[in-house]
Amino acid sequence: MKHFYFLLLFISASLMAQVPQGFSYQAVALNSAGHAVASSPVKLRVSILDGSATGSAAYVETHNPTTNNVGLFTLTIGMGTPTSGTFNTVNWAENSKFLKVEIDVANGTNYITVGSSQLLSVPYAMYAGAVAGMGSGSNAGMFTSLYMYGTFNSYNASTAIRMAGSDGFTCYKYLTAGTQVKFIPSQSSTVAYGDGGGYQLATNGAAFPIVSDGIYNVYVRVTGSTNDTNIYSAYFESIAVKVTPSFTNTITPMTYNAGTNTLSCVINVPTYVDATERRFSFIIGSGIFGDNLGNGSIDAGGTEISIPGTGNYRVTLNLNTTGDGSPYTVTAQ
Repeated sequence: MKHFYFLLLFISASLMAQVPQGFSYQAVALNSAGHAVASSPVKLRVSILDGSATGSAAYVETHNPTTNNVGLFTLTIGMGTPTSGTFNTVNWAENSKFLKVEIDVANGTNYITVGSSQLLSVPYAMYAGAVAGMGSGSNAGMFTSLYMYGTFNSYNASTAIRMAGSDGFTCYKYLTAGTQVKFIPSQSSTVAYGDGGGYQLATNGAAFPIVSDGIYNVYVRVTGSTNDTNIYSAYFESIAVKVTPSFTNTITPMTYNAGTNTLSCVINVPTYVDATERRFSFIIGSGIFGDNLGNGSIDAGGTEISIPGTGNYRVTLNLNTTGDGSPYTVTAQ
C-alpha cells in the first residue's frame, strides 16, 4: 500500500483577471516505506466538493507534477486538466466548499484518497480589490452596484435584491430568524461577499446570520481602506414601520403580514378634526415618507398623505426594498 504525506496545503491565490484563477498547493509524497518519492512524476486528482466533505463535485481536475529531490511538488489548483466542470464558474458564494485530493505516487490512475478539507476564506479574500462590479482608475476598490441574496431566495443571483445607492448601499427586507445573507456586485457574479470578521465584507466570508424575525434596514458602507482598497462593512438594523397622523401625538405601529408582504394599521380620525389636518406620514426606521405626487406611492421626505374623512381608516403599505415608490392604500373601515 502506498503512503503519502501533505506538508502544506495553501500558499496563495493567483491574482488573474477578475475572478480567482487558482490557488497554490504544495505537498510531499512518500512511498509505502515512508521514503520520499524523489524526482519522479506523480498523478493527482483534485475535486472541489459542494457543501460537505462528502458533497457532490462542483469541479474536478488532474495534475501530473514531478517531485523534487525530497519528494516535494507544487501545483496550482484551477490550472490542471479539467475532467468535470469549469473552475471559473464554481459558485464560491453558495455553500461551503471542500477540497478532496487523491494521488497515485506510481503516476497511474489507481488513486488513493488523501482526504477532504474545508476551503476557508484566505485563498479568495486576496483578490477582493479586483472583482466584477468594482470600478477602475480613480474608483478602484469601489462597488458600482451591490445586491443582497441568501437563503431567502436560495442564493439565486438572478433574483438578488438590488440595493439603492452608489457608494453606500441600503435596502429594506423582511427576514426571518436563521436567514443567511451575503452580497454580490452583480446578478451574474460568481463572487460573493460575507463576513470576514467584525461585519467587514470579504470574499467567501461567512454568511451574515439574522437572529430574529423582523423588517430590516440592511446597509453597506465604506468604513476604512487599506492599500487603496475600500473596506466595506454591513449593518442589519431591525426597524419598525409606523404612521404618524398630523392631528395627534400618537404614533401608530404597523403590523407585517408575511403572506401578503404588506404592513397595515388602522387610524381613527375623530369627527372634530378639520379636513386640513387629516393627514399622516409613514415612519420607516428613522426616515419619514410621504407622497409628493399623490400617486399612491411613497417618497422619502414626501408630502403628508391626505385622509378623506373621519372615522376608522385602514392604511396598507407594500414596502419595497428601496422604500421610495412603495404603494399604499387608505381605505375606510
